[in-house]
Amino acid sequence: MRTNTGDSGGYRLSYFPNGNYFYQYWIKANGNLLNPIKAAGEYLIFDQKPTTYHFSAYRPESYSCSGPCGEEWSSGLEVNNFNVNCYNASGGATGYGPVEIVPEFSIISNQVLAFPNGETGFCDKVNLQTTGCTGTQRFYWEYRIEGGTFQPTNVSTAFNETFQFNKLTYLPETYIGNIDFRVLIDSDATVTGEEVYSNIIYYNIIPCPPFLTTTPVESKTTCIYKNDGKVTLSFDRKLVDNESFLFSFYTKDNVLLPTPAYTIDSTNKIYTFLDLSQGDYYIKYQTFIGAQQTSINALPNPTFNISSETALSFEIIEVQPSCNNKPGTIQIKASGGTSPYYYSINSGTEVEFTSITNEISAPAGDYYIKVTDKKSCIDTSGIDIQI
Repeated sequence: MRTNTGDSGGYRLSYFPNGNYFYQYWIKANGNLLNPIKAAGEYLIFDQKPTTYHFSAYRPESYSCSGPCGEEWSSGLEVNNFNVNCYNASGGATGYGPVEIVPEFSIISNQVLAFPNGETGFCDKVNLQTTGCTGTQRFYWEYRIEGGTFQPTNVSTAFNETFQFNKLTYLPETYIGNIDFRVLIDSDATVTGEEVYSNIIYYNIIPCPPFLTTTPVESKTTCIYKNDGKVTLSFDRKLVDNESFLFSFYTKDNVLLPTPAYTIDSTNKIYTFLDLSQGDYYIKYQTFIGAQQTSINALPNPTFNISSETALSFEIIEVQPSCNNKPGTIQIKASGGTSPYYYSINSGTEVEFTSITNEISAPAGDYYIKVTDKKSCIDTSGIDIQI
């Protein structure tokens, strides 16, 4: 607390003279006088939460001027159950003479570090802030690991200003374990001795998962009607002993899917996921070293799209109709899919062609023609055609 009304040495429960005026003054906690554990200049440090501030003063009129001298005044301020996390108050004054003191105070709590909501683990860096108020205070960040001695970071921030703690700046790359943070609160750089430590917050440094070295590499489905797409993920490191991956696949609408089957090229740190249908996906992943989880991959989550070749289709071109017991000729034209193409007539031998066949002799009769592409895809609009 900063106040212009002094420390507990000046508390008075009844009016007491102070030069030309009389005053009452106290700070209480739940009805009991509250003494600061330290005072420095206008700053009072308490180890309990103040609940009442009271100051009132008055100067009586004097009559040494052949009548009233116009020196009478009064001032005061009383506040109860105020927000000790962040509060400022100024009193008022009335009268004729120059008012010698108008009480005021400002107060903040040392509980300026908010405990993290939910996730308390990080692997490489974490954003930290002091919150709850605004003011000219500076906050000097310190950390400790495994219950040791707090170490300075040589970083100071203001209220609501972010300090990003980067593990590699302060700790060995291999460190995994507990870490605590606190700040030294300096309310006034011109005053010595008013500094006070904040509350302590706790985090856990956990291993980082492997990082992707490239964006996911997709492979199309072989046919428009098949669910055999693939995606390949390449990582920056191999898994260590007793470490395993946990992959979570989601649709673009945030629907969690069963994890696809995958193959592993451990030498090149490549994971290939199989049997994916067409669509848009994103992935979350982390690893476990035994039961110790690593952090989840950094945002944004890796995304990919499984597409397909265009649908295979074909048509029969009648070049010359059969006439006078002479055979006619046809051609088969294919598009889409993946060339080269293959045709068979009446389940006979497959014949390869590119986009359109040579002329095929076809005596009068009924024929059944089947066309496939390089990946054995078929025309889903009709496999067999009678001519």
